[in-house]
Amino acid sequence: MADERAGQRILHVSSAFDIDFPGGITNYVRTLAASQVADGQSVFVLDGGALTDWTPHGLGFAVRGDDATRVDHFSLRSPEDAAKSRDVLQVVRAVRPDIVHFHLTIGLGVEFYRRFSDLGVPYVISLHDYYLYCPRITMMDFTNEDCGGPERAKCERCIGVLDQVDLLRRGARKLSLPLPRIRSSSVTRRNDVIAGFFARASRVLAVSGRVEELFRRVYPDAKYLTSHIGSASALVERPAPTRSDVLRVTALGTLSKYKGAEVLAAIAGRLPRDRVRVRFFGRVDEPRWGRLAEQAGIELRGAYVPADLPGIMADTDVGVMVPVWEDNAPQVVMEFLNYGIPVVATRMGGIPDFVDERNGLLFDHRRPTEVDRAVQFLAAMTATQAASYRERIGRLETPDSHRRELRSVYAASLVG
Repeated sequence: MADERAGQRILHVSSAFDIDFPGGITNYVRTLAASQVADGQSVFVLDGGALTDWTPHGLGFAVRGDDATRVDHFSLRSPEDAAKSRDVLQVVRAVRPDIVHFHLTIGLGVEFYRRFSDLGVPYVISLHDYYLYCPRITMMDFTNEDCGGPERAKCERCIGVLDQVDLLRRGARKLSLPLPRIRSSSVTRRNDVIAGFFARASRVLAVSGRVEELFRRVYPDAKYLTSHIGSASALVERPAPTRSDVLRVTALGTLSKYKGAEVLAAIAGRLPRDRVRVRFFGRVDEPRWGRLAEQAGIELRGAYVPADLPGIMADTDVGVMVPVWEDNAPQVVMEFLNYGIPVVATRMGGIPDFVDERNGLLFDHRRPTEVDRAVQFLAAMTATQAASYRERIGRLETPDSHRRELRSVYAASLVG
């Protein structure tokens, strides 16, 4: 295990992925854990990796996984293996943490939520996605559309009997065939248990106002606090923009249905190509989205790594982020703004917490007149106007400022 240190013993739980996986949540937990180590805390991370013994990480914390935290494939069935839940509880007990901070709990199972408070350890929960009431994680329903928010009858129809049979669900998805709707109360029973898990938490940290609003519908008795996560991009030195004869519009991340591939193509296809150039950096989820993007005149520039961001941002005048799901708090938006780049984005999830008329444009992708407004905004933008945004867009919260906020949250949790 990690060296004993003065200060708190903090255990972060982030299942399903190895802590070094380059994803938004793991990047956040890794950065947070490292900053807490630098602050003199003893920090442990229970992740979804292959390690089964506590092992020192290069950033100073200790890390290990467990059979219950490793997820072989996504399933709509809530794990029922009580033995695995007890194993994880024993791992937590052995660490002797002063506080546990939950980030991802996929794989832990309903028994874990029911029994965790028996340990008597204070804990907080961060809401990075919607898994703790929506087994589909994204609130995109069985028709692959935004469901608009949780409701018991609607959820029981969406997470139906046949949907929970992995072979049927995966086969139907592959063949693009709808499964018959047979309602199931399993999601309600699951969420009834998780309601107790929420109610007993010292704090439930919503990463945006919209996330808190949605979770309150299901778990109104929790002690919520909206807490914007810190981004390392708030510390970067902004590169000087390179010169260009056209407006350079950049999208980053994953090109997929949920991330708004169709919305991005609809906008790009209407922009004047002699004056506006649209580029996408990242992974293409399915070949059809790549074809759609290219037909709309979008340049697919391939995957990128964090070290590429300064160069990408120097060649960017406007950023675009157009998810069609309630994206909790997209770090790409934070990165654009911290680099001084104005953002055109859908009014979804946590984005309105960060984007407004002072640093870009919000629009409702479901309303044609709003899409028209986004097209007009980009078509009328000049490089000079984009440069003026760089001068007035401030930086968002840093990892250290967020760590200090969490230190206060932890302290309050420890005194009851």
